[in-house]
Amino acid sequence: IGVDAGSSATAQVGYAADAWGIAAALATIQNGFNIIDYASPFTLRSFNQPGITTGTALSGYWQPPDDGWVPSVSAGWGWNSTRYRKTVKSDGLVSISQSWTVALQWTDWVVEDISMGLAVGQPIFATALKGGATPDDAGFAMEGWMMVQVSDAISVTPALFYLSRPLGAETPQGTSLSQLGALLKTTLRF
Repeated sequence: IGVDAGSSATAQVGYAADAWGIAAALATIQNGFNIIDYASPFTLRSFNQPGITTGTALSGYWQPPDDGWVPSVSAGWGWNSTRYRKTVKSDGLVSISQSWTVALQWTDWVVEDISMGLAVGQPIFATALKGGATPDDAGFAMEGWMMVQVSDAISVTPALFYLSRPLGAETPQGTSLSQLGALLKTTLRF
């Protein structure tokens, strides 16, 4: 009896000061085992082919000295290189993929007990293909939210999110597929 199992290895280094921090990571991931969960559908299909994806990531954050009008900022960027086994017909598969995000958060915005956040980014998407073709795989994700602390035990957080071209390269020709969603989260602490 054989069991298929993928493997991954990650090394990370970081530094945190009082109001800021940075981190860098290097990961090696064995393709074909669904270890990478979030990417455009086109990129995920390439990651299902046997091979190795090497990913690098940089991230950081900064927090203002006081709450209020100046937001805290966090950002991240990832770059991945994928090599396939020699037995894989790799022309047209992803060779380079990237991702990035930028987020802002205001704590005690305008009045105490109200926080707000905005974020924009691109989940993992193809930026280069084996064989030299140009991918058209980019899509954006955006989110905005506001948390209101109603009492010591209850908070309410309405949020809106927008996905532009969530199917990336698999978006049907001639369409401009996008999704808009909303949610209302209520947190109770006992």
